[in-house]
Amino acid sequence: MKKLTVVFLLIFAIIGISGLFVEERVDSIVVTSKYLQIEIGRDGNLSKVSHLLGRAYLFYINDNDGFDTFDLEGKELTLATPTYVIEYGTKTKDSYESVKIVFEYENGLKKIYSFDKGFYTYAFNVKILSPDEIKIGLPLVWDESTIRSAVNFFVSFRPDQDYASIVKFSGKLDKTRVVGKDLSFTVYMGPYKKTVLKHVFGNDYERLSTLVKTIPGVGKWYSFISDGLNEFFNWINLFTRNFGLTIIIFTIIVRLILYPFYHAQTKQMIQMRKLQPMIDSIKKKYKDPQKQQEELMKVYKENNINPSSGCLMLLVQFPIFMLLYGVIQSYQELFSVSTGFLIWQDLSAGGWESNWLFLVLTIVTSYYLALITSQDSRTAWQQIIMGAVFPFFFISLPSGIFLYWTMNSIIQLAITFYIYKRYKIKGISQHELWGIQKRR
Repeated sequence: MKKLTVVFLLIFAIIGISGLFVEERVDSIVVTSKYLQIEIGRDGNLSKVSHLLGRAYLFYINDNDGFDTFDLEGKELTLATPTYVIEYGTKTKDSYESVKIVFEYENGLKKIYSFDKGFYTYAFNVKILSPDEIKIGLPLVWDESTIRSAVNFFVSFRPDQDYASIVKFSGKLDKTRVVGKDLSFTVYMGPYKKTVLKHVFGNDYERLSTLVKTIPGVGKWYSFISDGLNEFFNWINLFTRNFGLTIIIFTIIVRLILYPFYHAQTKQMIQMRKLQPMIDSIKKKYKDPQKQQEELMKVYKENNINPSSGCLMLLVQFPIFMLLYGVIQSYQELFSVSTGFLIWQDLSAGGWESNWLFLVLTIVTSYYLALITSQDSRTAWQQIIMGAVFPFFFISLPSGIFLYWTMNSIIQLAITFYIYKRYKIKGISQHELWGIQKRR
């Protein structure tokens, strides 16, 4: 059974699904969305929760804390197996737009689990109706050291994976249980992503954020940078109201800011390229490595070239691009609940059907980039082959992230063309690349 569950999780992690998928098992009911899978036992209690984005990961298992019900003395109330009904929303192929699971117990207790498009952002709703006051166990994903609570918020944080169980509830909190009758819960169980939490909890986010900041292990040392970039991305999106357009504008603005770094790096490469005949001559003339190095350094000094500056500029840019990639990725789940962009109905989707155009564009840009920057056909073909193969590794990524990658490629081509033309550096022609002689 465990092996089948792992295979099941991996399939959804790789191909993803559109809508909600429901599977009735012998001892449980499983509801799966693109990013999250929860298992509800036949007793009506939350049993397991798995994260499906990237690597399938089981991060919650019930320990009398999956909305289990108790009387005011702490005795479990729902020992008898209840009857249940599954109410399905609109069906699309084998999945549904919404699902509601209603459990009814002999003592008049009723549990209702509701899943809709909010489930794509790791959120679902639970209602527990009872004739008398009861206690409800709230889900814990770590030990008590990472538990925080406020008037109507309960947070259990898992520092080893940055996952959180966050519950907004009605009623009164008694340690890790809620007391009252006819209780309602908004439940978030997923990675700690501020962008997603802001979407799920809306106006309550600031209060929730203040609460979570008191938990040890929350956030990274560079969070203040990534948070600033996230806010900038969100600010652009407030104007565009479209994630596709926001990604394009965001990428253009950031690349323009980084242009001086790239210009300095490319200028050094061009100067090195001009000196290549002289460098080759020195290497042939001086066989002694020490003497050869001394002569090369003289040439670099005379021409005001620092051979290591290109690498330095690259090292400066790399962490910045990784941070930018992280910004786009942090909005990935929100792509599922937003409008599409041009021909892409869902920027959270991946695979051939969604990303074939991005694949073609990145291959074409790498082709022309090779023509501009190469001095011979052999180097150009190496560059072209690498540029053609590399994008295939990203074919399964969400279209929003592939759009960011494609825009970077196009901007890179435009900047390189401008710099090489400005310094009158010629690459190779189509005829030279393909070994075709021009007709006279």
